[in-house]
Amino acid sequence: MREPVVSGLFYSPDKEGLKKEADKLFEEAKGKSEYSDKTFGVISPHAGYIFSGKTSAAAIASIAEADTYIIIGSNHTGLGESLAFSQDTWKTPLGEVETDKLIGRNFDGTWIVHDEEAHEREHSIEVIVPFLQRKMEGKSFKIFPIVMGDQNRPAADAIAQILIPMMKEGVKKENGEYLKLAIIASSDFSHYVPEEFAKEHDESIINRILALDVDEFYDFIDKYDSTICGYGPVAVLMMVAKAVGSTAKLLEYRTSNEERESRETAVVGYAALTFTKQ
Repeated sequence: MREPVVSGLFYSPDKEGLKKEADKLFEEAKGKSEYSDKTFGVISPHAGYIFSGKTSAAAIASIAEADTYIIIGSNHTGLGESLAFSQDTWKTPLGEVETDKLIGRNFDGTWIVHDEEAHEREHSIEVIVPFLQRKMEGKSFKIFPIVMGDQNRPAADAIAQILIPMMKEGVKKENGEYLKLAIIASSDFSHYVPEEFAKEHDESIINRILALDVDEFYDFIDKYDSTICGYGPVAVLMMVAKAVGSTAKLLEYRTSNEERESRETAVVGYAALTFTKQ
């Protein structure tokens, strides 16, 4: 069982409190979210709900309902293997969510290995799960968590090349039906920089994401030493989106200052983007 590690820190620690918190954020996000059954992917932040919860809610409200959500996050802890998926059941105050073992078989013999240690203390995927539990309340769904300690281009390529056939051709269940899959790339944007710099810098990154230009995306990050923490997961989603014929759209961008009573000199940027099949 993968126990929650940021419950009470990033979000409410009790079931009723977390329900109310997530539902309030979904309600506040209604003006930004755009649900479509063709929206197979989103970028969502992963900070404390008080800072990025509205943006996360906009992203998760917009993604299609699916049988399995492949959630790709960065490895902030340095624990475990550099590219690792989880097969444990994940627990939050809202209950338990199973991981998809069928999806895991597609990673056998690849760079991406089964390793629970890489997920034990990592928050970038955990904070997404309660939003999915509220979105899919009363409906069956699973998750497939992947963390990237190595976020360089070859690592992103390796994951994308496994996911692209799944998204194009589907994954067949034992009963002959196909799983409906969706992908969530978990990432915050600029970290602890002046607000105007964050907005300008992140706009440049977002423009490259919207263009699905992975080469320019990596070139910009390398050239300007960008502090976007989940650039690997974002790159994977961009590659998949381009391969399956999709368009990207920015739903919302905000900084941590927008939830503070007093303005801070250093901020973190958060964005919600959708990827929709044509």
